[in-house]
Amino acid sequence: RALRADLARGGQLVVIGGGFIGAEVASTAHELGLDVTVVEAAPTPLAGPLGTAMGELVSALHADHGVRLLCGVGVQALSGSRGRVTAVLLEDGRSLPADTVVAGVGARPCVEWLEGSGVALDNGVRCDAAGATNIPGVVAVGDCAAWYDPAVGAHRRVEHWTGARERPAAAVTALLSGGAAVPEPPRPPYFWSDQYGVRIQFAGHAAGADSVTIEEGAADDRSFLAVYRQADRPVAVLGVNRTIGQSKWRSPSSGRERASEPRPSQATVRWARRSPVPPSAVR
Repeated sequence: RALRADLARGGQLVVIGGGFIGAEVASTAHELGLDVTVVEAAPTPLAGPLGTAMGELVSALHADHGVRLLCGVGVQALSGSRGRVTAVLLEDGRSLPADTVVAGVGARPCVEWLEGSGVALDNGVRCDAAGATNIPGVVAVGDCAAWYDPAVGAHRRVEHWTGARERPAAAVTALLSGGAAVPEPPRPPYFWSDQYGVRIQFAGHAAGADSVTIEEGAADDRSFLAVYRQADRPVAVLGVNRTIGQSKWRSPSSGRERASEPRPSQATVRWARRSPVPPSAVR
């Protein structure tokens, strides 16, 4: 509510962090008529979840709609007067005037209260593939639970509500069976984001991919489907204004089933910078 009230006043908004939260705030503020600047410390926004090539493509939506995106520079300080921010000071010496500042710079699991409890901690509560911790009869789900993911051979936290909705069933099964039940392979992580009238969907793990190709649509149209592969096996899929087909791409065995299928003859990812286009032109 406080943010809504600030945005309703209009003016200049600086968003610190070019991830999905920051991008969605920037998109909404732009639609409300604010002058928006997004500051991202990394060279490419969204490179973590989407990889560098696709992160650059998706973050180009800012420029398409006249929103400034400053990458590779951090924030040094905020300045203000009378209890209100007036500017954002960057590490390179620039000062950005601001009536409102929103910081979306990620999250860390608050599990300090469990230290000394005996529950294993490692970037969250360390769990097996069914949510069971090292303490019998104790399971964990949600953003702070780092489940073992056989697909990547590591423990990972999933900070999306789909994971919080799907994983309790597996955790309850493990709890009631006393750990005897064999967990089903977890579905690949899935999330979506709406920005500038464009629906972005992603499923899988981009970090393990060694290639990514656009197999439907075109990057310049901001409407495409891209498939990430590791050793020619699909490991993730990104849809921009394209339905990724959850039943097809999110089944635990989808990568193995499709590994033997011939790959479409598609060019490697390429795109050209374009001048801003009106929202009505985005399909």
